[in-house]
Amino acid sequence: MTFGFGSARAQTAASEDKPRRVALSYFGESAVRPGARLSYEGTAWARGVSQFLFGASIGGYSASPGYSLFIFLSGGYRVALPTGLFFDLHLGIGYNALNRPGSMQTTVDGGIVQTAPTVGNYFMPLGLGGLGFDFQPRLKVPVSVFARAGGYGLTGQGEPFQGSYLLDVGVAYQFGTGKPATVVSPVASPPPAEAPANLDGPGDPNRVPLVIPPEPAAAPSDPSLLPPGSASPTPLQGGSVPGTSAPAPLPSGPAQAAP
Repeated sequence: MTFGFGSARAQTAASEDKPRRVALSYFGESAVRPGARLSYEGTAWARGVSQFLFGASIGGYSASPGYSLFIFLSGGYRVALPTGLFFDLHLGIGYNALNRPGSMQTTVDGGIVQTAPTVGNYFMPLGLGGLGFDFQPRLKVPVSVFARAGGYGLTGQGEPFQGSYLLDVGVAYQFGTGKPATVVSPVASPPPAEAPANLDGPGDPNRVPLVIPPEPAAAPSDPSLLPPGSASPTPLQGGSVPGTSAPAPLPSGPAQAAP
């Protein structure tokens, strides 16, 4: 018979957790042109204070004149200290749709021409880095705040590469962690329960039959061991039970005179 080692789930340390977060932030183009960003962030790998992150974002910002909508994917690295303070760096690539309104233009002869709104499609690389504070390690509150700065670029539409700097400040909510690590228990687990063999079948030829020996017969009572004044057991007579007195004889009928 063999014994297998059972596996038990252990509570992992905070450094080995794989949190997932949703963040909402102020996304300012050139820091002063307002915008907003909604992002999802997951943890691909965590060990000690180091975490490798991945995420996706969608948002927009004011682009005078007009406005811009973007979506991008990113990856990053974070140093998360046990105190809750963290430092991170994110790099991403995405798509930017720059919407420009129509404008009024004056012709050579003094006329005015109204141009139609346009949408420019651009490839958008960007990078952000900064710091933040996570309230989960100390206060057990799944909320963190952060502030990052960086820059982005736009290329496409046959235009020269252009870009500007960014300010990203917001709050994130942690709504889950990854599966805890599985550790092997050093104690051998008992074998699983098995159903008995098929009782209707021929049975296992190697199985040793279970033999129950008969109970030994009761030894006869020793009269010397009986207490004084008790009647000795008598053998069974006419089906009587030992230890019981014999029935009294029946009275005889009236005697008949001889002729």
